[in-house]
Amino acid sequence: MTSTKKSCRNCSENFEITQEDKNFYDKISPVFSGKKYQIPEPSLCPDCRQQRRLSFRNFVNLYNRECDLTGKKIISCYDTEINFPVYEQHEWWGDKWDQFQYGKEFDFSRSFFKQFQELYVKTPKMSVHNAQCENSDYCNFSYNSKNCYLVFGNINNEDCQFGHIVWKSENCYDCVYTYQSELCYESTDTVNCYDVSFSQNVENCRNSHFLINCKNCVNCFGCTGLVNAKYYIFNKKYSQEKYEEMLQQFNKGDFSLVETAKKRVNNLLSHDIVKNYHGLHNENISGDYIYFCKNTQKSYDTKNCEDSKFLVTVESFIDCYDCSFSPQKTEISYEGIFISGYSILFSHNAIDCSNVIYSDNCFYCKNCFGCSSLKNAQYCIFNKQYTKEEYEKLVPKIIEHMQKTGEWGEFFPSEISPFAYNETVAQEYFPLTKKEVVEKGLNWKEEKKSQEYLGPKVEIPDDISDVTDEICSKILQCEVTEKLYKITPQELQFYRKMNIPIPRKCPDQRHKERMALRNPRKLFERKCDNCSVKISTTYAPERPEKVFCEKCYLESVY
Repeated sequence: MTSTKKSCRNCSENFEITQEDKNFYDKISPVFSGKKYQIPEPSLCPDCRQQRRLSFRNFVNLYNRECDLTGKKIISCYDTEINFPVYEQHEWWGDKWDQFQYGKEFDFSRSFFKQFQELYVKTPKMSVHNAQCENSDYCNFSYNSKNCYLVFGNINNEDCQFGHIVWKSENCYDCVYTYQSELCYESTDTVNCYDVSFSQNVENCRNSHFLINCKNCVNCFGCTGLVNAKYYIFNKKYSQEKYEEMLQQFNKGDFSLVETAKKRVNNLLSHDIVKNYHGLHNENISGDYIYFCKNTQKSYDTKNCEDSKFLVTVESFIDCYDCSFSPQKTEISYEGIFISGYSILFSHNAIDCSNVIYSDNCFYCKNCFGCSSLKNAQYCIFNKQYTKEEYEKLVPKIIEHMQKTGEWGEFFPSEISPFAYNETVAQEYFPLTKKEVVEKGLNWKEEKKSQEYLGPKVEIPDDISDVTDEICSKILQCEVTEKLYKITPQELQFYRKMNIPIPRKCPDQRHKERMALRNPRKLFERKCDNCSVKISTTYAPERPEKVFCEKCYLESVY
């Protein structure tokens, strides 16, 4: 097998194109009238390709504005400064507007991306992406969820608040990357857990709090690196009676005691033995936070994927490269964000589609090229309807034109994203300063200051038992950012039920600090700290934990 070394056109870092990669690009290259239109090798390294895709994704910023079709007040991921129409999502799906009225013919004297941008800024966009949801208006990228608030990447949840990538969970607050869990709070990377709080990297745990890197634990408190454990406090074993007695003496509803417990459990990390990656039931994989995957390389936060590479936060992807934030089954696709279906290339927000290329905001579409804001359409180019024969004759000509301009094989440039760079997930994973953003020719959005609150500062009681219902009518100020925030009645009810103190920080700051706890999406080459075999891991060499290969880890903990 042969491979090619390339220098990234954006960051100048070297990266490798393997023979396996080349075979994939050949496999997914579209065929028209028996002729294959070869997708070229990428000009950007995997990180820069991901950064470019993520620059189209505003996850957590919501704005008040009007629906441009009805004038109704709505919540939207698009601010009022956006230069295209924004429709309330039910109106977007309705029949009050004609999606083909924006159709245009392709001009072979001009670049594809320039023409696509002109189409893009004319077509209406959905205010938020929520489908089959109930009482979850203040969420985005939600599906089949009920009674959720400020959860982004909200899939099959009920009664959850303040979350990021929460799937198939109930009554989870302030959680990120949480899967099939219930009654969890302030937890990061939580899988199949019940009644777990203030924890990180936990799987199959119950009735436990202040855990880090623990699996299959029940009734544990302040522990790190435990597997199949019961009745442990700060990594020391106790009888059930003694455990329950000691827990009665600790009030986790007291803010000061919670902060003390967090510090103490973090001091135990230097003694931890960890596996080189987070996940289970995998075969031939590399990356991190991977579950039930096979032949999936350099991928992160993936579940049930196979024969794929460079995936981020997806489920049930087969034969796909360079795809991000997509929770539904997808096959043979490349360079997509929030996609599902079959053979989707260089597209964004293409759901339940097939054979769709260079399109955006298209749903239930087939055989479309360069389209924006279409639903249930086929054989369309730039939102103009064609016959099957016309479509299959014109698309190859456009591809040949794009090959000459150097556009074929490249995802949409960040310059045509509707969002400022620091509004998007790209800023979260690939942070840039305002100066760097402007130098790249991208937009930067100045943060709107909260209206100055002239009332007295609210003193939050340390103990949740001392908090009255009046807290829900008060305006609180974040102790870190000074942003204003409020406590909702549902939130207060949850804190009381879980015996958890009122947070002193605003939701944005809490989210930022949770995300900072996660390992980076970067692989370091190092040696197993037990057998010295070479491993790839997201644990940087300077981390305090002992990092073992999977074989040594399993032998040491089971």
